[in-house]
Amino acid sequence: MQIRQHLKQSFNYLDAPKSRWLYIVSTIVFAQLFLLIFQPYGLAAEIESPDNPLLHKFLFFFSIALSTFIALSLSQFYFRKVFDIQGISVKKYVVWLLFEALILLLVNFGMSFIVPDLGNDFEKELNLWFQLKMYPKLLMILIFPFLGSVIYVAIKRLQTEVKDLDEQRLTFKHKYHNTQQQDTLNLLDENKQLELALPVNQLLYIESSNQYVVVHFIKSNTLKKHIVRNRLKHVLAQTNGMPIKQSHRSFAVNLIHVKRLVRKNGKTFLALNTSPDDVNIPVSKSFLEKIKQALNH
Repeated sequence: MQIRQHLKQSFNYLDAPKSRWLYIVSTIVFAQLFLLIFQPYGLAAEIESPDNPLLHKFLFFFSIALSTFIALSLSQFYFRKVFDIQGISVKKYVVWLLFEALILLLVNFGMSFIVPDLGNDFEKELNLWFQLKMYPKLLMILIFPFLGSVIYVAIKRLQTEVKDLDEQRLTFKHKYHNTQQQDTLNLLDENKQLELALPVNQLLYIESSNQYVVVHFIKSNTLKKHIVRNRLKHVLAQTNGMPIKQSHRSFAVNLIHVKRLVRKNGKTFLALNTSPDDVNIPVSKSFLEKIKQALNH
């Protein structure tokens, strides 16, 4: 079920031209290294054969690089535009990757008419079955640099996201520096009775627990907590105009104390600046964008 949901997610890692060039160049480099190091498909014997001069060997590797460059350039910058392959799902891009391997196969076949194969077995290459056997090998060569490019782009995006959020946090904290000492948070219970009053700058986060909320705050440099009988959504309604935002269905944080955005085991957290150790509050994807917008205002 999780695999199906992942396949339905939007795939936009190779939408930017810079990311596409990264994929193309990394594929060319990977293909050359793969052939030179492992020398598969009988390539080792053909390289060592005295019947193949150095020029033919150079032209062979050059033709592999050139055909890879032409095929992926056509795929990424021409055919993707023609077939509107932009902002599609992961599932559809997997299909496109299969099509991309077919483009590479056809370009490699065309290149063999220009640059002779080291084994001088051109008639063998004209065989349909030979070409079909080459398809999974070309697909394998594409998969590794493809995954590497996606992971690299994902990491760079995360680093940019963390940097942007940190800059927003500093701006936000400076904005509230002069007012946070004056604002007072009055929390009412479900009967509209005052349960807790404290300066906004002392509040760290609020945690929901069924019919109750646990208010975590700092007083006299000591972490404390207070239980209020009320639901989180009703408590948040009492914080309008204050730097307190929901980050998860069970948590709300005081953005004044946000130190940084962290990722652990594929999950996102807001690290709150507390002593001696930071407190990590979970952030759901549905609330992350709202928190960014709040920090940016």
